Amino acid sequence: MVWLGGLITLVSIILWVYAFFDALTTPAQEARNLPKVLWLVVIALFMPVGSILWLFLGRPRRSALVQGEASSPVQAASVDDLDPSDFAQPSDSPHPLGPDDDPEFLRRLDRRIDPDE
Repeated sequence: MVWLGGLITLVSIILWVYAFFDALTTPAQEARNLPKVLWLVVIALFMPVGSILWLFLGRPRRSALVQGEASSPVQAASVDDLDPSDFAQPSDSPHPLGPDDDPEFLRRLDRRIDPDE
């Protein structure tokens, strides 16, 4: 029976830590039913009950998160949809993506390495 009490204590501590850091990292405008600071106080003071309340009443709804993520076309693509040949194509950006794509940078680098040429 002692191990059961220890297990319940361990689970409640893990739940408390998870709920506290989840509430801490949630943007203030997404917290439901109470302001974010008040949620942090409730979670900290009422250890097992505050964590459960946060998970059911304060945490942002998952459907709202999914709708916000699906609006971005870059995030909507999965790893399975990627084609390696897409990365070899030149970008439409007017600026180089990296120093090895910039011809002027490469010329200056050549001059620094071999100034006699």
